[in-house]
Amino acid sequence: MTGNHVAVTAEQHKNTKIRRDVGFGYAEKVHVVPIVMNEFADVAANCPIIFVKEENGERLRVAAMMGLDVEKNLMVKDNEWQGTHVPMNLGRVPFSFVPIGDGKALGTAVDMDSDLVSETEGEPLFDEAGEPTEYLKNVNQFLGNLFNGEIATKRFTDALSQSDLLREFKLLMTGEDGTRRELVGLYTVEPKLLQELPHDTILEYHKDGILAGLHIAIQSMSQVKRLVRLHNAMGENRISAVNLEIVNGDQTVVTS
Repeated sequence: MTGNHVAVTAEQHKNTKIRRDVGFGYAEKVHVVPIVMNEFADVAANCPIIFVKEENGERLRVAAMMGLDVEKNLMVKDNEWQGTHVPMNLGRVPFSFVPIGDGKALGTAVDMDSDLVSETEGEPLFDEAGEPTEYLKNVNQFLGNLFNGEIATKRFTDALSQSDLLREFKLLMTGEDGTRRELVGLYTVEPKLLQELPHDTILEYHKDGILAGLHIAIQSMSQVKRLVRLHNAMGENRISAVNLEIVNGDQTVVTS
């Protein structure tokens, strides 16, 4: 987490306001963002759900893939969001949660370096009596839902880490001018491996909601086509074909 995140208090932020008229410029260079289970269906309606291994492969994160190039978010155009759902980890900006008190509880923090933070215009965090505004109450509820979603998602990724269902994939893109490039280092669920799971494991995954999440992630990969359309609509380095290839697997999916 980058920025200057400060725990929100009435004393320190009595004059702090959040601008809601600045659009999504802050997300235009975010091509992959972590997501949580309670938004899987909404994310899948807009873009692929993929998996990223962090900390030398020790940590697995599930994420929305919003671009075909590093630092290029195809879901943002002219500062506006080009979809029906904003991933919660982008929608929370400029807020986050930080440890408070003895560190056993979490509180709302605001990034004081964000362009969305102002002292003169926007939604106030506190009213004249020093009480949280409805806006701040809604932010707190949103962050609570995000935190609970992250707990559920951790169980989901822990189960995946133990199951060996993931395979690295690469996107092989061919431009209209014949140039080729790759996007690598991402992971997806290989359907064949899911079909081969023991019956008891399938029942357990169904009971825990993991199976539904896996199927949503698999189906969402068809949204690569949508990313290609968004990319081509920008008119630069247009893509004529994309192949999604499972690394060290027996499956190649032609997406366009």
